[in-house]
Amino acid sequence: MKPKKFFKKFGNTAAAPWSGFANYVSREGELYAALEELYGDTHRPLKPVSIYKDELYSRIQSPQVNSYLETGVNKGESLMIAKDLRLAIGVDPAPIVPPNTFDKAPFRLVKANSDDFFLEALSEDISDIQLDLAFIDGLHVFEYALRDFIGCELLSAPGCEVLVHDVLPRRASEAARHRFTRSWTGDVWRVPMVLRHFRPDLKVRLIESAPTGLAVITGLDASNKELIDRYDEVVAYGLGLSVLDFMSARDDHVAAV
Repeated sequence: MKPKKFFKKFGNTAAAPWSGFANYVSREGELYAALEELYGDTHRPLKPVSIYKDELYSRIQSPQVNSYLETGVNKGESLMIAKDLRLAIGVDPAPIVPPNTFDKAPFRLVKANSDDFFLEALSEDISDIQLDLAFIDGLHVFEYALRDFIGCELLSAPGCEVLVHDVLPRRASEAARHRFTRSWTGDVWRVPMVLRHFRPDLKVRLIESAPTGLAVITGLDASNKELIDRYDEVVAYGLGLSVLDFMSARDDHVAAV
């Protein structure tokens, strides 16, 4: 399937209803206590080796990085780090940034969801975007983050590195597809798991960066269409993974290379 057709078919879709907005419960402490008692959902903090913004900053400052894309701009703090690059693209349907903050080069602020952005960017046979670095921090739902990775790889230059935020939840309830806690990673943890399974050619490292981890993905191949051609299978496999099993083996997943 051609990339444009893929994003036109699957864009803005998820396999289940979800909510990414702040509809969390008011008595969250009591909820956590009940979940721990009933299901053993305990808080398992990371042993952070870094802060995720420091990881991002060090890569943006690398002399090998000239072009950068992030999905999920929010207040624009991480996008601003890329102010000295040749191209810095931020994609967010509703960024919370002051007027005129990102209206000049090298910035390209796209006020759209990432599926629509990739559909537009890949509409031409040859895109004018070739990414050296990408940071995925948009909607915390597995399928959306997966398509963000697919889009970033299609636009990747040789040596491109992709970082995926929020892949190491600290408790199972934090990783729910439906948000009901203040701190919410969603089920983005599924992305590195499916990449390790379906794309063994990629190198997928998990870093215990505060607060909720990073996946660092290298070895990208813009010509590889495996995830597109097997998308339904990839999504079914990812949704079939158990968050409780993942949490119990989280340290092993971090150690695996």
